[in-house]
Amino acid sequence: MCQATKVMDYLESAGVIPRSVCSRILHQYPVPEDRKRELINFLLTRGKHAFKPLVEALYLAGNQHLVQLLDEKFLLSNIRQQLDAEYHFPTLVGGQPTGPTSIEDEQLRRMDTNIESIDNKISVDDLNNIEVTKFEDEVPMGFEAQLLTADLIEQYPHLDPTRRSDKCYRMLSKPRGYCLLINNVDAFKTMEVRQGSDVDASKLKSLFEQLGFIVLPRRNLTYTEMISVIENFAKLIEEKKDSCDCSVVIILSHGGNGTIYTVDELAVNIDEHIISAFDDHLIGKPKLFIIQACRGSQCNNRSVPSGSNSSNFWSSDSISNETSRTIVDSGSHRSTMVPIRSDMAIWYSTVKDYVSWRSPDDGSIFIQSLITVFARTAWYYDLSRMVTCVNRTMDEKFAAHESTPFQTPCFECHLRHDLYFNPGCCSESR
Repeated sequence: MCQATKVMDYLESAGVIPRSVCSRILHQYPVPEDRKRELINFLLTRGKHAFKPLVEALYLAGNQHLVQLLDEKFLLSNIRQQLDAEYHFPTLVGGQPTGPTSIEDEQLRRMDTNIESIDNKISVDDLNNIEVTKFEDEVPMGFEAQLLTADLIEQYPHLDPTRRSDKCYRMLSKPRGYCLLINNVDAFKTMEVRQGSDVDASKLKSLFEQLGFIVLPRRNLTYTEMISVIENFAKLIEEKKDSCDCSVVIILSHGGNGTIYTVDELAVNIDEHIISAFDDHLIGKPKLFIIQACRGSQCNNRSVPSGSNSSNFWSSDSISNETSRTIVDSGSHRSTMVPIRSDMAIWYSTVKDYVSWRSPDDGSIFIQSLITVFARTAWYYDLSRMVTCVNRTMDEKFAAHESTPFQTPCFECHLRHDLYFNPGCCSESR
């Protein structure tokens, strides 16, 4: 069998094999022969209904000899002619039916989970179709992120990280970098328990591990602990600056305007005590901050239908009386030799002054949307395009339910290059 990935793409589009199985096979079996064997083993569990789509997939991937062995009448059938017409293949050469026989000959329109590329260019229309259809359902627990495998790079050479423009950040180190994940949930003195946040944290840990990061989870931190953890993490990434290409800081907690609350209900200033701690660290490399917390008490609600109560379904990460809380500010100022915020991206779950919504059962809408978009598109989208996908996904989710409030994320970008995560790709050389 040649072009096993193309065979799997078609079988997935035909509903024979789930995307999660395709991702598992691609991830766990880097050796082509092992991958093909595992694909066949799975197809054997699907019964006779998988046979016809398999023959069609083999034909479209250029495996005419296998098609002849499996179904000698197929090449003369109306089904083959329909496939030829749909994929624009020549039907006869010297009286013999033909199909694609090499990568250069193939101009297949892949199913909506892949990119059609002719002359190594991405079709914007195809990518828009992918965005519209792929993010409606959030990835479940135990999800597998789509990796940028050797087979995909072979099909779409423009995705090869080593061939990308010099205007892209280098993202090939192993590990890719370190990710600090702070999750304040249920040790607050008087503030509401942040039910659903553990769901966010668990899936975030899985996501960034699959993206190649070493994830350092921390839960229920006091003010002193959070300051110490952030400072130590900044020192860690500086120590590892020669072997890592990126750093990520994720904070899930209650918040206010410019602040994050610790479990002892003291406010940490986001700019002075979190972002600024990294101004002169990992210079020249991307530093991503993701903050799931309220940034005020305003609520962008629509009118609630009669007889319903949206508060039964949604919780916010705001506090009841922000002004009554003690805001701890050391007043210290850091000196730096590089521009502040250089190579940073700060991604807030909501805009300034507004609350951020969270489902007690499913986690926050922002984080769940982010995870779904990253898991399904980080192999070919850069960060800025994924931000757009998250914005649109959240807007569609809120618009679909009349009883829900609105929420708009805020992305503050100080990156100087495009940021591709290149999941699954790595290089030991510096």
